[in-house]
Amino acid sequence: MSVEAKIRQIITDNANDIDGNQIPLDAKLMETGLDSLDVATILLEVQEEFGVTIPEDQEDDFDTLGEIVKFVEQAQS
Repeated sequence: MSVEAKIRQIITDNANDIDGNQIPLDAKLMETGLDSLDVATILLEVQEEFGVTIPEDQEDDFDTLGEIVKFVEQAQS
């Protein structure tokens, strides 16, 4: 499973009534029905799933699915 597919699944599993597969890569997560707690939970799950660390002072920089995917892919390379 690709990084993007895994993150989409994390979104679906952790956000009520949100299908991660329906979120465009460039959509602002907070504009897709997710709230700040959902986004924080998703970022924590992404860190655990991929063994990456998102610096606390940069968490607000990850406001689209595409930015999260790009960060994880770069961190794993």
